[in-house]
Amino acid sequence: MADEAPSMEEKLAQLRAQYAVKIQEQVHQLDLLLKNLPHASDIERQDIFAKIRDATHKLAGSGATFGFPDVTVHARSMEQACIAVLDTNGDAGQGIEDTLKQHCDQLRDAVGVEDQNAMQSHVDVARPPAPQLHGSSRLTVLIVMEYDDATAAQTHLEMDHFGFNSRIIDHPSKLINDIQTNGPVDAIIAGLVFDDDEKATLKVLEEFRKDEQNHAIPIVVHTALDSIESRLGAVRIGVKAYLLKPVDMADMVDVLDHVTQHHEDEPFRVLVIDDDESLARHTEIVLQSAGMSTEIVTDPMELFRALDNFSPELILLDLYMPGCNGQEIAAIVRQREEYAGIPIVFLSGESDKDKQLLAMELGGDDFLTKPIRASHLISSVRIRASRFRKLRSFMARDSMTGLFNHTTTKQLLDNEVARVQRINGTMALAALDIDHFKKVNDNYGHAVGDRVIKALARLLRQRLRSADVIGRMGGEEFAAILPDSDLDQAKQVFNQVREAFSNIVFHTGDQSFGATFSCGVAAFPHSGTATELSDAADKALYVAKRNGRNQVVKAESALD
Repeated sequence: MADEAPSMEEKLAQLRAQYAVKIQEQVHQLDLLLKNLPHASDIERQDIFAKIRDATHKLAGSGATFGFPDVTVHARSMEQACIAVLDTNGDAGQGIEDTLKQHCDQLRDAVGVEDQNAMQSHVDVARPPAPQLHGSSRLTVLIVMEYDDATAAQTHLEMDHFGFNSRIIDHPSKLINDIQTNGPVDAIIAGLVFDDDEKATLKVLEEFRKDEQNHAIPIVVHTALDSIESRLGAVRIGVKAYLLKPVDMADMVDVLDHVTQHHEDEPFRVLVIDDDESLARHTEIVLQSAGMSTEIVTDPMELFRALDNFSPELILLDLYMPGCNGQEIAAIVRQREEYAGIPIVFLSGESDKDKQLLAMELGGDDFLTKPIRASHLISSVRIRASRFRKLRSFMARDSMTGLFNHTTTKQLLDNEVARVQRINGTMALAALDIDHFKKVNDNYGHAVGDRVIKALARLLRQRLRSADVIGRMGGEEFAAILPDSDLDQAKQVFNQVREAFSNIVFHTGDQSFGATFSCGVAAFPHSGTATELSDAADKALYVAKRNGRNQVVKAESALD
């Protein structure tokens, strides 16, 4: 039986291991250089300092990118110390050799610890994206164009953590063939150094963008080159962003989100209430042809069931129905606080303007007279539903992350619990909290802390389903409602998100750091009310914090 080809996670683990060995070899070379310093002449010392500067410059630029943040910190310190010596023509001052030796020892220690621990953690999360049970809508497709296999693979893995689908090519000449063979992409992350000639790379990208089909594909440059010439060349070919290595992947994701603007809005949800089923179906067909989602109610007594289960963004209502007319239905809807603002549009054959106005006085927003052209109906519904969605978004969402705010999340939890109680279904609730977040703000500033919060918010949106509700409950606290999920499914999903988040490296100045979160999950029917679910998830979160953080705890485990 032939040996199976190595999986993607195995290939990435091998690359990381190779890079760790490379660092060990470079630290050994630094040791040898430092040992030669005391016995070297002035000219030789200058040469040694230059070699240490060059070696540590490379380590500082690549260490954090591969998940070795302390390597970057200590290598950067050594590089800066050597630069100070070279700038003063060898006047090193007292203790420069001891300082370099100390940083070199710390560099060796950092490699030893992270090679065994951080790398293993990285290997554990190198797995396919979350299962379809909790997957987002279509992933943004990227091409990563990078000559160095290890750097490309690391970027690919970081993009996977954030839910992108990326392909790797190792030379600009392969760009067109990749798109023709594997299909279109939403963006390109491009290095500039290929064949030691960034101008040739820019020329290839310029020719690529001349093709009308490729012109709209945004290009993001990811390079160590920081010259005005390189930046100017990138601007002239229409590059959307220019990022220097090592780049904080959360920043890269923000840029990609901005340049791709790949937001597939959910279809407008329209509830059609009409006792004439054939007319209701006709309306439904017209609206569905425009990409809208519809639900039909022919019995007004089923109103509450439809409202709670379907959560419409607009109600299209017949005026005259036996047993309960449209005016009365509108008044009943307005009695429910959560539906007080939903647009109600009467669709009726009534042409009397006075009666139309009377109907709207009792809760209607517009009156459309049958028969109505399909285009007119579609436009009227779309305009009002879109306005309602925008207004609701302003009121219901957190301004920084775009997630639901605390009040809305609590309300949606109440609605979901009521729904599963009626149908005897299942659901899960997760409570999340970023670990040691105060230290992030204290050590790196609130602006960096905001980036960490936004990174987790985006990761949650990518890894969870569109049907799941994600809320920011305040500060670094989040909650997620997972319909039709049990405890084990919820724990699996949030462990995958937790592992991906823990492998994101944040950069600020010369510093790099990671962040983790703790999570508690509870589920219905283990907990029977919204309050019981919230309390159970919070208690499980507390247990996760108490047991060392960076873990997901099930509510049933928390009670043991």
